[in-house]
Amino acid sequence: MRVDMFRSLWGVDAPLEVVLPTFVSQGYRGIETGVSLDQTEQHTLRRLLEEHRIEFVAMVFSDGDTLRDHLDSVRLQIEAALACGARQITLHGWRDSSDFDDGCRFIEGVMQLEQSYGIRCGHETHRGRLLFNPWTTAAFLTRYPDMHICADLSHWVAVAERLLPDCEEIIAQVAQRTIHLHSRVGHSQGPQVIDPRMPRFNQEVSAHEHWWRMIYMARQARNEAALTVTAEYGPPPYQAVDPHTNTPYHPLADIIEWQHLRIRELFA
Repeated sequence: MRVDMFRSLWGVDAPLEVVLPTFVSQGYRGIETGVSLDQTEQHTLRRLLEEHRIEFVAMVFSDGDTLRDHLDSVRLQIEAALACGARQITLHGWRDSSDFDDGCRFIEGVMQLEQSYGIRCGHETHRGRLLFNPWTTAAFLTRYPDMHICADLSHWVAVAERLLPDCEEIIAQVAQRTIHLHSRVGHSQGPQVIDPRMPRFNQEVSAHEHWWRMIYMARQARNEAALTVTAEYGPPPYQAVDPHTNTPYHPLADIIEWQHLRIRELFA
């Protein structure tokens, strides 16, 4: 099974014309970023993707005052993503404060959009969103066996304030539904360690890599062609900085590239 690596544009300030050739030379299959509702910007993105022969995972962020508003915003962004030639969707969906019934309505609405538009939406396990913790996520996965997941378990570590020793069965359940992985290492007090290369974070790295292997092996057991992965480390304020200079301790691009190569080594 292939591992298709995607490069997040979070924290990338240079124009796509400049960075895409670099990402191609580093072995990335594509990029992951949000989508614009502006048609001119959509056409520009699609042209650049085709020119550099690079794929696209679209990030969609539901928004609005009501459940209907959130689903409508997802629909508009899916249409924009398709106009750009997106391979699949990473969805930051609905609210952590939702009750179970409204959460079900949101998931059912997204599944209808997946069927209508013919593209898979991975609900991200993200703080502030519907799947912000392991236990409510498990309930939704039990209810909806065809639900897709973008697994970013660093958020769950931060929410639970521990390395999830009591969640192995839930993570195994998540692994069966994961279509996309965000390979960021979190810790008990936040979703992103200062630098996963530092020995002080060996325990956190080991735990996350164990979960990532579970996801890889679950997809391999289902004879899937590929697992898509983004090493999604973020810039300040996600990234730790020197409080006196406001400068990151280590270059973000170096951390991302190390994690990219580490994933390839893990799944070689």
